[in-house]
Amino acid sequence: MPTLRDLGSEPFESMPADPRPVTAPDDRWVVLAGEAGPVCAIQPATTLADGDRPPGILVASADTDLADALQSDAFEQFADVAALVLTEPDQDRAGQLRIAGVVSGRTLTRMMLRGPTRSTFGITGPMLPGPPQILIARSCGYVEAGTTCGTPKSFRLRPAVMPGCPNQRALTAHLFSW
Repeated sequence: MPTLRDLGSEPFESMPADPRPVTAPDDRWVVLAGEAGPVCAIQPATTLADGDRPPGILVASADTDLADALQSDAFEQFADVAALVLTEPDQDRAGQLRIAGVVSGRTLTRMMLRGPTRSTFGITGPMLPGPPQILIARSCGYVEAGTTCGTPKSFRLRPAVMPGCPNQRALTAHLFSW
């Protein structure tokens, strides 16, 4: 059974989400990660300046079945994200995840347009119960007096009604802005 890892990873490096500006080198992505996991991925030769809204990403386990992932609610937002960030268990830190790879938005779009691959007998390989654990990581786009909120939040799918924003910049209370 093909997994998300089989899509192949672009060259990448990871760093803490706090310092800005961040410029990705010409030959690799930069994944910014916070305490809860990946926050955004910056394309090669691109700068995320202080105050810029980080691009959205999808976050999933590298071993997630490809067909299940392509049919998940989170993957419906593929056109709205810069990349798919793959994670796997960190061998050095029990119970923690590490970044295993980055799949570019272009590759993700190509896979979504192609759709899930199935054999004549249906999905092949072992099936895990329940939907795959795939998240959409976004930053709040609310702007007040020229300041973008930028508070990161993860969702399983795009909410019909937006929740309140955790508002890390202490702006006026607001709903999360997609």
